[in-house]
Amino acid sequence: MATSTTNAFNLDFYVDEIIEEAYELAGGQPQTGYDSRSARRSLNLLLTDWQNRGVLLWATDLQTNTLTFGEASLTLDPSTVDILDGYLRGSSSGNDLQLTRVSYNEYEAIVDKTTTGRPVQFATLRGLNTVSVHFWPVPDNTETYTFRYYRVRRLYDITKSALQNADVPFRFLPCLINGLAYYLSMKRPNTPGDRIMMLKANYEETFTTAFEADSQRADMRIVPRLGYIT
Repeated sequence: MATSTTNAFNLDFYVDEIIEEAYELAGGQPQTGYDSRSARRSLNLLLTDWQNRGVLLWATDLQTNTLTFGEASLTLDPSTVDILDGYLRGSSSGNDLQLTRVSYNEYEAIVDKTTTGRPVQFATLRGLNTVSVHFWPVPDNTETYTFRYYRVRRLYDITKSALQNADVPFRFLPCLINGLAYYLSMKRPNTPGDRIMMLKANYEETFTTAFEADSQRADMRIVPRLGYIT
């Protein structure tokens, strides 16, 4: 038996091929440039829906920001969707101390938000296009503090660039294609209702399978829980 000896299937599976495959499942094929633009738009909406459903592990990374004395808030990179865990590293010891995350309502309930010291908790505020972090106490100047955090970033957009890959790992390709086929079927006026429901069921099944496989690895990420040793 002869095999290809390669395992980079998703790296060579371009967006145009994803669109073609989805159209075939939906019972058609793209006829015009508008059809392709519409499919790319649906792909971006589909990826946005995925991020609303939960944490996608391949879209998480570690970020660091140096805090400024007397400044209670920090605006994060606009590609940030949310923060999973936050830690404070002091320059004097180099140890990480996990910060307690509170709701923004709890932060607002703090009477004196100008108290300075070593921050012990933070709250996030998600705006229209930004995420800001608010610390309490406000960072003092006894040492330099670095805020280290695991964040969820936005998935990369699907554009009309040639030979472009989707920002998903190979295990999510089936549900990406099934999801796009479902979205496209709802746009086609002559698609039978039972076919739409079948495509939706296929999409939800493949998404659940991939998401559960991805989530099962969450406990494998080592999260430091270190305080200062005196």
